[in-house]
Amino acid sequence: MAIDDETAAAAQAAAQTAHHARRMVVLGMLCMAASAVLFTAGNAIIRYLAPTIPPVETVFFRSAFSLVLLLPFVMRAGFSSLKTKRPGLHFWRGALQVTSMLAFFQGLATTPLVEANAIEFTSPIFATVFAVMFMGEKIHIRRIAALLIGFAGAMIALRPGLKEIGIGQIYMLLASIIWAGALLLIRELGKTETALTQSVYMGLLMTPVSAVLCAFVWVTPSWFELALLLTVGATATLGQLLYAQAFRWAEMGAVLPLDFSKLFWSALIGWMVFADIPDLYTVIGAAIIFGAGAYITLREARLSRRPPPTEPLEPS
Repeated sequence: MAIDDETAAAAQAAAQTAHHARRMVVLGMLCMAASAVLFTAGNAIIRYLAPTIPPVETVFFRSAFSLVLLLPFVMRAGFSSLKTKRPGLHFWRGALQVTSMLAFFQGLATTPLVEANAIEFTSPIFATVFAVMFMGEKIHIRRIAALLIGFAGAMIALRPGLKEIGIGQIYMLLASIIWAGALLLIRELGKTETALTQSVYMGLLMTPVSAVLCAFVWVTPSWFELALLLTVGATATLGQLLYAQAFRWAEMGAVLPLDFSKLFWSALIGWMVFADIPDLYTVIGAAIIFGAGAYITLREARLSRRPPPTEPLEPS
């Protein structure tokens, strides 16, 4: 009888554990889906503001307001959590990110949201190339195939030679390449620094740098524009927190595919707000690029047992 009771208790505990695990997966998927909506909404606001607010000014408000939103988390963790022995690496990470963000916001001014997402998805692919070139990482046939497939997707989406590539697409591609370099530094910093520490140091660098730059092109925003600028900071910060939380609650393979929902939201918002109608080639190319980038990310995490990313794989 005692054995039966023990067996029943063990079965009940196992069932509760399984139920909790499923619940965490669902919550992780919801976090990833919500982050995709927030990042896409933020991008749409940036594009909406572009005709009247210089992109560098948007970068300033985005980074400054993000710092304000991060302050409660810093106070909760304690200011000692910001101690670091790698200030130089934080500096170069911040320098790459502010440059990438400036190019990204500039490109969004003239690039349809779906096409911008398609180009965004190339960042993990470029990061893999840079890791092989500059960090001596070994690459095997599966990752080589994924790289080639990813670049094929980029060619389908952009179709160089068959359609004109505008300055917006060039800025977006430049942003993705620079962000790929930042991803390598984020990965290296992740070995010793928390996501909160990285985000705060990034904001502390980006805010004064963008403030100096936007002083030369400053446009005083209306109250409505100011509200939108603050919303950009809010969507970026909350989206980043939800993105990181998704990987804490669920396996990467369960949540990363939902990042692709950005394509749906960018198509919907682009059509409703900007009357953009994505062509089939851009959607197909974006799907191929995302699939290749997701495979590289999942494969790398599985082989190296690295912790999941704490920041978006695209320069949103």
